[in-house]
Amino acid sequence: MKSIKLFVTALTVSSFMLVSCDNGNKKTTENVDETTEKVASKMEDNEKPTDEIKTRTYKMKDGKIIVYNLDSKGIVGFDDWNDYTVVNYELAEIRNSQEATISQRIKNMNYRIANLGNSIPAWLKTEEVMEDVADIQKEYKELIEDADASEDEVKENLEELSEQFDDLREELNETVKKYTEIHADAIEEFNEEIKKGKIEAAIEEYNEEIKKLDKMIEKE
Repeated sequence: MKSIKLFVTALTVSSFMLVSCDNGNKKTTENVDETTEKVASKMEDNEKPTDEIKTRTYKMKDGKIIVYNLDSKGIVGFDDWNDYTVVNYELAEIRNSQEATISQRIKNMNYRIANLGNSIPAWLKTEEVMEDVADIQKEYKELIEDADASEDEVKENLEELSEQFDDLREELNETVKKYTEIHADAIEEFNEEIKKGKIEAAIEEYNEEIKKLDKMIEKE
């Protein structure tokens, strides 16, 4: 646990805030892209029949294709939100890590957690999701601030961080489910009017249902 304390001392809150603001650093981008590739590879290697990771593909109302992965606990990754994917992976690995590697895994999450709110896809930006993101960042800052934390305190802080991330995953599960249900209802309304030969009415019904999607998103 000494290695964890040394790491926490070196990793200050100021560095966390710097990463959250500096999205144009080429070297940092290259490093995190490499991390994403490693995580994707390890996720494939670690798949087990008892907790199979499934991929879902969905076409959004603007024609964009979104792809996300889920297991028995819910969504574990998005193709267009790598920061979430990496943090989810690192937290899962920490539960089974040796003490000597925990500090490195905490470090691996620094950029990703700081950047969660910046990189989240627009369609996931509901008020509830953004609140959960802020809570995760708060817990992480508390974790790296406490340089004198005992082994038990570090474990407790990590557990609180994991619980906050579980809350985010649960909210994302609900958001994706609601999004797809609204879109399915819109398609159903459209098809019903088309069967009646009412093209204009079909378009009107579809657009009316789709408005519910826009109301889900947090207005900045």
